[in-house]
Amino acid sequence: MTVNTFSLNKIGGRKNVEDAIMPKQFKPQDPKLFIVCDGVGGSSFGEVASDLAVTSFYETFKKQVIAKDTDFEKILHQSLALFRQKVNEFVATNPEAANTSTTLTLLTLQNDKAYVAWCGDSKIFQLRNGKPVYKTTDHSLVAELTAQGVITEAEAEKHPQRNIITRSLNSQTKPTDIEYTVLTDIQTQDWFLLCTDGLMEQFTENLFSVVLNKYDGKIKYDDVIEKICFGKTKDNYSMYLVHINAAAAAGNLKKIILPIILVLLAVGGWFTYDIFFDHVEKTIEVKAADHAIPIAIKQDTLKPDTIKSIMLKRHDTTLTNTNNKKKVTITKDTIK
Repeated sequence: MTVNTFSLNKIGGRKNVEDAIMPKQFKPQDPKLFIVCDGVGGSSFGEVASDLAVTSFYETFKKQVIAKDTDFEKILHQSLALFRQKVNEFVATNPEAANTSTTLTLLTLQNDKAYVAWCGDSKIFQLRNGKPVYKTTDHSLVAELTAQGVITEAEAEKHPQRNIITRSLNSQTKPTDIEYTVLTDIQTQDWFLLCTDGLMEQFTENLFSVVLNKYDGKIKYDDVIEKICFGKTKDNYSMYLVHINAAAAAGNLKKIILPIILVLLAVGGWFTYDIFFDHVEKTIEVKAADHAIPIAIKQDTLKPDTIKSIMLKRHDTTLTNTNNKKKVTITKDTIK
């Protein structure tokens, strides 16, 4: 799987940057691992929390391989443990930062799959032909109100309490606070967008189909989105935009070829049966009461020099009484 990436980490209308991304600049030799975090603002050292989060999770994930899906959860737990340790160390010398916290979005591409995790109201989208085929659900007050039918999605975008989040990464975060999933339907030309809520102030979902439809290698998508947000966004705005340049072609080819091979083997088996077997007739005597009855047996036998297969074939053998021409059919297994 090969990718093209674009990233932003901008101050917007804030006095300082409390968002953080990792890696700072993606290189082809880097692991396909992307993290975007949004530190809680104000005097809560949000920039510290977001920086500790991206470094802790990146440091832990880049050292390990996801051999099976359950490994993803284990590495998430290890990353969280390291983050909490670093936060507690910082708070020990900076007690005023006791409430520091941040959101989390994480994407890693391995095993022809997309492993995604999030906490808070930063978002992850998977887009195809400019439309979301998957998106995360925010851990926020307005998301809960929307799920309960109290407000609509349109009302949530302008709700006065839209910035209240119900989960975040902090010194007390439990592993179960981080939500995650594994996406298996990954296609060439798909996009993955990890972003903070500041980016969504201006780069709204209705623009996806305009900007992120068909990939054009001549377009610098980070510049396009920067122009949409610059001078208009009140918050910091950050993102990682990942384009799937080539999905796992080898894996898809296997899925196509394997059924064809099985069909060819099945068809070929019937043809080789006639090639490798002679149809001969032998006469044997079957004893009955006080006399013997001569019986002609039509039987398939392997031709000379034919290597026996370990496959069993069930077929019919016809017995013919040579005296009265009565036929008896028996079924038995012979080695082909």
